[in-house]
Amino acid sequence: MCKKINHLVEIGQRIKDARKARGWSQETLAEHVNIHATYMSQIETGKVNMTINILKSISECLNISMRDLVSDTQEEEELPKLLKDVKAGYFRANDTERGSYMKAVRGIIHAFTSRVK
Repeated sequence: MCKKINHLVEIGQRIKDARKARGWSQETLAEHVNIHATYMSQIETGKVNMTINILKSISECLNISMRDLVSDTQEEEELPKLLKDVKAGYFRANDTERGSYMKAVRGIIHAFTSRVK
């Protein structure tokens, strides 16, 4: 059985943290999203289940991805496990497959370094 977690509270806290990082009040964010400040307060405290359209507007106004608002796992935390899995696969592969692994890894590195610039 899954442990009951109040996801709305967690999402609301992430919204609040992102809003504060911008130096905005609830009223300011509510104006940008075109909702009432009271509703924004209820979102941040997890008392209401907002629509996906409102979540998208909030994420756009705060310049943060929807994934980062709703996910409790950050990509940076996933990277060590991913690299360990790639390394294990590389050492299980034969010489021909290892060449393909290296080509794929180089392509991924190139894609990410090009995107960051």
